[in-house]
Amino acid sequence: MKMKFKGLIAAAFTPFNDDYSVALDKIPTMVEYYKKRNLAAIFVCGSTGECSTLTNEERLSVAETFIGEAAGELPVIVHVGSNSVREGAQLAAHAQQAGAVAVAAVSPSYFKPGNINELVASLKVIADAAPELPFYFYHIPCLTGVNFRMIDFVEPALENIPNFAGIKYTYEDMMDFQLCHDSEMGRYQMMFGRDEAFLAGLAMGAEAAVGSTFNYIPEIYHKLIEDFERGDIESARAWQRKSQLLVTLLQKYDGSTSKKLMKLAGVDVGPVRLPQSNMSDETEQELIADLHRLELWDYLG
Repeated sequence: MKMKFKGLIAAAFTPFNDDYSVALDKIPTMVEYYKKRNLAAIFVCGSTGECSTLTNEERLSVAETFIGEAAGELPVIVHVGSNSVREGAQLAAHAQQAGAVAVAAVSPSYFKPGNINELVASLKVIADAAPELPFYFYHIPCLTGVNFRMIDFVEPALENIPNFAGIKYTYEDMMDFQLCHDSEMGRYQMMFGRDEAFLAGLAMGAEAAVGSTFNYIPEIYHKLIEDFERGDIESARAWQRKSQLLVTLLQKYDGSTSKKLMKLAGVDVGPVRLPQSNMSDETEQELIADLHRLELWDYLG
């Protein structure tokens, strides 16, 4: 199934209240924020959306609310991956009914597929539940522990999953990424998923990317794309360096840093759920000081 995205796709947060319940009422503000920032689409209930901490019912309501608020103005891709492929199929069927433009799924990761055929068979159950939607495999080995070469995956995926549309590639093997991109012949799309190496993804042929830092510093990446497309690689590298400085801060602080940065950018999406921890007020001041020191503060929002 052919479908092409171009540009930045924000990996949306799932907003929570102070008691860690899902804050559906915050989603309209988030969607308005995304609409104003020249994004190609939003990717909901993924890793940034803390999907593994959500109940099945919460995932249904979050996806439906994002789709309803976007109202056709901003395409919504729904991540439906689960350790239960049957649950993933239920989520995919709901996403299709609710009006998503595409679905994506990670590999099951508790009982891991032992080979590519098992992976394809698992994903097919999910994709078949939403036959009218393009299906993307979300390849993120650092979280799933499932790491087959994607160049070996794409052919059996094309043969067995009629609506297979591509891969959200969140990994560092740029050779594998380019091999997949160059072999696609218009049959599927490789979407890049490492914000801190986005320039490398562009150089390898990526036209679209899904990222968490696109939420709060999108302008850095828009400028990176502009400079790359006009051949000013040195300037593009400088923008990529700013992205890397910010990702370094994400690594320095705790799991709530991205949500804190979104709040500092003007949209409060609440705390993170366990097992991640939330930032203290003192640490937040340290983060703000780092943002000023690294000359990143003015790019938020």
